[in-house]
Amino acid sequence: MAATAVRHRSVSVAHDSSWIAPAATFVAAQYLAALFVSAVVRAPEMPPTVSYMIFAAVVSFICGLFLFLKRLWQLWAEGEEEPIERLSSETNGSAVICYLLGFQLIALQIGALTWLKQMLPYVVPFWADPLLAAADRIVLRTDAWRIIPISLVHPLDVLYPFWGPVKFAVLIFMLALPSSRVKSRALLAYFMTVGLLGVIGQYALSSAGPVFYGQVVGRADFAGLIERNAHHAPLVGVMTSYLWSDYIHHSSVIGAGISAMPSMHVATTTWTALAVQTLWPRSRVLAWLWWAVIFLGSIALGWHYFIDSLFAGVGAFGCWKMAPLFLWKRQLNPAIPDRL
Repeated sequence: MAATAVRHRSVSVAHDSSWIAPAATFVAAQYLAALFVSAVVRAPEMPPTVSYMIFAAVVSFICGLFLFLKRLWQLWAEGEEEPIERLSSETNGSAVICYLLGFQLIALQIGALTWLKQMLPYVVPFWADPLLAAADRIVLRTDAWRIIPISLVHPLDVLYPFWGPVKFAVLIFMLALPSSRVKSRALLAYFMTVGLLGVIGQYALSSAGPVFYGQVVGRADFAGLIERNAHHAPLVGVMTSYLWSDYIHHSSVIGAGISAMPSMHVATTTWTALAVQTLWPRSRVLAWLWWAVIFLGSIALGWHYFIDSLFAGVGAFGCWKMAPLFLWKRQLNPAIPDRL
């Protein structure tokens, strides 16, 4: 029995390592890109990445404490005479380290993406908005926001900001799961989605989105959208003022930076739906309904063009498919379950 436990622990550690190493590589590449860009252009100060890391450490500690107390309660309910000793024997120190590293890598990637996003207008001033708006009109025969019924605008305005909390909740639950190939694939796919789409895509087609079209292009093509938001989407008004003020004053604040193509809201929500469908299949319908809310909200509220959100969804699916190719295969072990 002891030998089996030791063997299980070593397998668990090995498979967690399979996603940690390539994920760290993607994050390091983002920082190298950010350092290069900041050295070339006069860029805003680096975002408060250390604060992100401290916050991530606090969250990881709270979640870990909850899991510890939950397991301790289970052992007590089972009548375990020495629950602390039993819990200590069950605890895999290396797996705990991987769990904590996961939180820190997420925080570091947020810092890198924010920094690169803030520097985007310095390197590639917004130029693609007329192109993307024209693409929408070719595909849909009208501006995308006009297709969404006005009755949905206010509910979407209320729900849309929760894309972040839902995504982070899925990430936290996933980091706490036992090792599996599915878990490793899902976590690496997340880092690839944010790292590849969030950098290459945004720099290739630098755009601000319909809600900022008037400011960056100087035309009133989306005046109707702005008027509709003013009456039915007050949260959009608050956030656009916040983001535009940050853009004008070149400040480094949480959630700063303007970029429309591709929609990282839709990209990360696509990842969320794929992860939930794979790891918690009973919740897949709810996950894809949530995806539909964010997809429609991104268009109805004017944060993104239809083509932005479509590209983001396809791109996130591509990252999901490619992720197994980048896993640290030397660490894979056939004894690890494919599913939980």
